[in-house]
Amino acid sequence: AKQVVLATGYVMPDFVSSSLHKISSSWAIATPPQPAGGLWRDGALIWEASENYSYARTTTDNRIIMGGEDDDQVIEPEARDRLMPAKSEALLHRLNGLWSHAEPVAEFVWSGAFGTTTDGLPLIGRVPGHPRIHAAYGYGGNGITYSYLASRIIAASIAGNDQPWFDDFAIDRDAPKATP
Repeated sequence: AKQVVLATGYVMPDFVSSSLHKISSSWAIATPPQPAGGLWRDGALIWEASENYSYARTTTDNRIIMGGEDDDQVIEPEARDRLMPAKSEALLHRLNGLWSHAEPVAEFVWSGAFGTTTDGLPLIGRVPGHPRIHAAYGYGGNGITYSYLASRIIAASIAGNDQPWFDDFAIDRDAPKATP
């Protein structure tokens, strides 16, 4: 291939490394279909952005999906599974606090791993030492936005139209300096 683009979720091959990349785990629940009046108006996405964020959204069959409870210390699937009951209860508690009209029952529960970075920006660009390999990682749950950005940065880079601001997303960029 003339060019290769790696966008394989949170799993980075050994020759792609970044001191900023880390893997975190997240949990989610789905309620049974809610009775009339059990959902909020217009089915808007709710994003509660505290340090330990959570989100809630509705489905076309009137369920509520609630997610969050992220943990960057627990990444093995077996460890995530052991935490499933406690994390599910925590999400149900948050849901009840957020929207008390809902039936706070988890019909489905799941967890998964995702890649993020310590500075909150994705890793997008040429793989250092491999000029014809490009990568996109570390979306931190913002795949819709960052995948579009990655497609534009990588396409421009392949076309030879690199921009100075691409360095802000470079795979080998330095961690931001701490402010006093």
